[in-house]
Amino acid sequence: MPQDENLHHATSLPFLKKLGLYTRLSGPGWIQAAVTLGGGTLVGGLYLGVIGGYQFLWLQPLAMLCGVIMLAAISYVTLSKDKFEDRPFELAKKHVSPFLAWGWLIATVVANVVFCSAQFALGADAVQGNLGGSKVNPYLITAGLFALSLFLIWLFSGEGKASKIIDAVIKGLVAIIVLCFMGVVVTLGAKGAIDWGTLFSGLWPDFTALFHPVDSYDSYLADSGSYRPFWEDYISNSQRNIIIGAFGTAVGINMTFLLPYSLKKKKWNKTHRELSRFDLVLGLFIPFILGASCLIISTASQFHAQKDGLVNEVAYHEVLDKRLAAEYPDFKTFSPEKQTTLRSAAPQIDKELSVMLAKRNANDLAKAMTPFLGNWSQLIFGIGILAMALSTMLVHMMINGFAISEAFGQPGQRKLFLIGAAIPALTGLFSPVIWAGTVKTALVVPASVIATTLLPIAYLIFLLLMNSKKALGEELPKKRLLINVLMGLATSIAFFAAYWALVGKYQSPDRYAHYFGLVGIMGLTLLMGVGIWGFLRRKREKRPLR
Repeated sequence: MPQDENLHHATSLPFLKKLGLYTRLSGPGWIQAAVTLGGGTLVGGLYLGVIGGYQFLWLQPLAMLCGVIMLAAISYVTLSKDKFEDRPFELAKKHVSPFLAWGWLIATVVANVVFCSAQFALGADAVQGNLGGSKVNPYLITAGLFALSLFLIWLFSGEGKASKIIDAVIKGLVAIIVLCFMGVVVTLGAKGAIDWGTLFSGLWPDFTALFHPVDSYDSYLADSGSYRPFWEDYISNSQRNIIIGAFGTAVGINMTFLLPYSLKKKKWNKTHRELSRFDLVLGLFIPFILGASCLIISTASQFHAQKDGLVNEVAYHEVLDKRLAAEYPDFKTFSPEKQTTLRSAAPQIDKELSVMLAKRNANDLAKAMTPFLGNWSQLIFGIGILAMALSTMLVHMMINGFAISEAFGQPGQRKLFLIGAAIPALTGLFSPVIWAGTVKTALVVPASVIATTLLPIAYLIFLLLMNSKKALGEELPKKRLLINVLMGLATSIAFFAAYWALVGKYQSPDRYAHYFGLVGIMGLTLLMGVGIWGFLRRKREKRPLR
């Protein structure tokens, strides 16, 4: 049965049968899940579990809900227009601002190129640290990932059955990620390692964590003496930064650029609007929540507020040294011998809090799980993390292919698409040197500032387009009060999170981050003004600019 007939038939089906049909027809949502279930989610989930425990389980669902609201609007705008010249990028240029539209595209390319290399590095770490390949040359691993990803992208760029292979691969990779982390939680629950009462209470939003430490630290803070204010500030700031960061980055700038092209690639149109909303829930929201929540639960059960938790020395020293710097302002200038002596002489409570608050990586979590999972621990985490890396690098390449071909006015043109997709793969090939040391810092700071600045601008573009009669014509929603309330809330949160992140960089002692933060704050304010002014100016014109 052709797809459109399937959709017509779906209107008369009971809900569960309709759900089954839409699950089979879904696709773009899974691609969105593949890019968000990457290294950023891994690092964020690990630290959420460490510092907030089960108390932060509400955060990821709420953050992703805001992202899904905006992606649903992007989907509506995309599917409402059939003409080639009415692509969202062109609509943004004509009806909002060419400056913002090009900024959206350029920020997407920058994010893809820089952060794709992080996924190659993550994949290499999984092979070397979790899958027994410690002696394998990292360039051999990244070369293998490079060849595999280019082959799969080449399949995707074609038509017919070949292009459908990548859909199946991405769905499979997302399923592997979710199942690996769910399996860990099921095992922990069966062995009594999860406090289910505290877990369920953590599903209720608690915004007081923006201002003070969660209750788990009360007894330790009571024993911390004159340095209690330091620890309270340290924990509160860490909690606040991760809460705001999660709200600003659940959906990345490149995800907003990808969705229209993945919808058009599937040849969806107005009749697919309901399917597109189900697709975002089934393919993005549910897998992301399951994967991210299971990661947080696993980490919280092993590390949160545990003074004897497994920790690596570098992460432990990073926290303890900040406490010692509060007592000895010149601590960083001391000789290594003197620093070691002061660390050893630090009060026991400070050492315990440093253990609790130190960041963990995937290898730390795999080791901590060995008593529960046995020798399978490293394999399970290795497979899950490698699937994370591969799925996310594929989608970064895919997005870049669409962005580069759009920049030349030929979105999806195969040769341009493949050239664009190969660019981030090349940075990934050399990730062992790119994603380390000073090179990493020089790339990540400006890239994160650009992506952070432009994400709320992308949201603003579609909030304005959803209220533009000239852009949507007869497809403009008639009753859109609720739509504007939800989109306005999501956009406001994105702006708040972006400003918070940029202010953090501006206040950084690192001059490099400080100046980029300053530029980001001024740029975000300017772009917001340009966008609103451009929209209002075009709205007053008799005909849209061409």
